Amino acid sequence: MNKLINVFLEPRETFTSLQEQNNWKNAFLPIVITAVVGFASMVVLGELLTEVQIEQTETFIMESSQIPDDQKEEILAESLEKFTNPTRGMVVIGYISSTLSTPVRILIMSLIIMLIGNFFFGGKSTFGNILVMTSYTYMITVLESLVKIPLMVSQWRVDIHTGLGLLGLGEKGSFLYNFMGGMDLFAFWRVIILAVGMSVLYRREVKPFMIALVIYWIFQTTFFSFIGSLFT
Repeated sequence: MNKLINVFLEPRETFTSLQEQNNWKNAFLPIVITAVVGFASMVVLGELLTEVQIEQTETFIMESSQIPDDQKEEILAESLEKFTNPTRGMVVIGYISSTLSTPVRILIMSLIIMLIGNFFFGGKSTFGNILVMTSYTYMITVLESLVKIPLMVSQWRVDIHTGLGLLGLGEKGSFLYNFMGGMDLFAFWRVIILAVGMSVLYRREVKPFMIALVIYWIFQTTFFSFIGSLFT
């Protein structure tokens, strides 16, 4: 528990201690915590997310040029029925997706870090050590959820920004709007801590890893911002 807290305050010391233990099982607790928070977020935000899906579906169908006007009302009614009266299977899938979202992100990010560190920088760190470092870094995501979820509930909206998205540039759903929203302080904090962790694992300075991770972060944000703008 001390390490879970100290990853915010003394990340280098925390990662050094974890590396000395050299036990991949240390990743178990932080991964479980992120899963629990994901499940709890679905419990708290389920109704809000349903409303957002209904609003987005209605906008997409009614403004679509590919759907004949005389069929839009019927298609909309069928679509809304699925949201207002979901099957048990759909509900279960929703909770599973929310629960496993961050753990899956941790696994994917660990693979990306392994690619960057072992391939581009010629390191030899094991996947187990990288997984432990990444899972502890994602405690920042838990803190992010604890900050944003109450704001979502109190303001009853999902687009809560803690970064450049506060500037409100671009139309909602546009590439610029999505990109600025992705430039989030919590995301940048994760990049910093990941760079520190990589410097410990690979016994090098933080700077080259910071540059590599920032480039990846900007590329990832650009890609998903573009994809998101296509479906708005």
